Amino acid sequence: MHKNHILSDMTGHAGAPSVNARALPLEAHQSFLKQQVGPHVLSDENYFVWCVTAMRWTDGKIHAYYSRWPKKYAWRGWRTRSEIAHAVADSPEGPFHTTGTVISCRNPDGWDALNAHTPSVCVVNGKIHIYFVANQIGDYYKGTPEQPLPSDEWLNDNMRCVHLSQRIAVAVAVNPEGPFVRHDKPLFTPRGRFKDVVCNPAVVQHDGKCIMIVKGDDARHEQPFRIQCVATADNPLGPFEQVDLPILDDVSTEDACIWYDSKRRCFRCVVHVLDEPRLVELVSDNGRDWRKAEPFFFMRKEFPLSDGSIWKPDRVERPFVLADENGDPQWLYVGVKQGDLSANVAVRITC
Repeated sequence: MHKNHILSDMTGHAGAPSVNARALPLEAHQSFLKQQVGPHVLSDENYFVWCVTAMRWTDGKIHAYYSRWPKKYAWRGWRTRSEIAHAVADSPEGPFHTTGTVISCRNPDGWDALNAHTPSVCVVNGKIHIYFVANQIGDYYKGTPEQPLPSDEWLNDNMRCVHLSQRIAVAVAVNPEGPFVRHDKPLFTPRGRFKDVVCNPAVVQHDGKCIMIVKGDDARHEQPFRIQCVATADNPLGPFEQVDLPILDDVSTEDACIWYDSKRRCFRCVVHVLDEPRLVELVSDNGRDWRKAEPFFFMRKEFPLSDGSIWKPDRVERPFVLADENGDPQWLYVGVKQGDLSANVAVRITC
């Protein structure tokens, strides 16, 4: 196999061609190791960086939204200290320039008093909707005028409560840099097959219908088993009706991304399989009923480099596919962690 390409072994569904992931330049790997922003790498030496979602805007630029939290809170800080930042680039590979925070991690006046994580961007009627995870901790923490938000000590002692309080939120803006106005109530809460948590939204709008894929723990399993179900709405602000059938239930998955392929007239979805070295793809004719793509395999959680070597990070998660106007995948963005280093990495994929 040519050293500049690695075949993902996705020979297609419904006539879809194979997808090739191009090798990353060695400079991109060095940018990651140095925690420097550069082509293919969105990082920050002061923050853990994760969960990118991106869109093409009317200014011809690529606008990205991603999760970040200060490194002083360690990796687990994503649960309590994450915020959503905006970055812009002239091309999908970057380099991306971060303009600042668009959704802060603390909203003492709202239900979403804690955290802002795992953004998914969807443009409907010219308005930018960011769907994300926030924490509804009012059932566990009663604030006071002097202490409206919990202290670090309380958070450390009540991490299980923090986990259980994850809900889906939405914020809306007319400009990529904001200001974003947060919705005044949770957009989606646990129900049906979901035991006690809903998180990691992925949203697409097609033909007047909003399709959202949501992750949660399956109520039919005693031990944690992560499933993802579909919810649909006519309005991007809901209400969303849940389809109580997982898109996949024979393996534990998370981190869906979703887009509509107008050339092949189907919805497509790539997910991260937990505890396995692969990303996989599913397809749907209507956005509600999903099946495994043929073949199921999309990409290994590793990267070929331009010198022929293979980079195998500790974690490769949070896939996001940026497609062209016809729905052909062009770029794959993933969250990458190696030791105490993290970044969002952009990989060129071609059909």
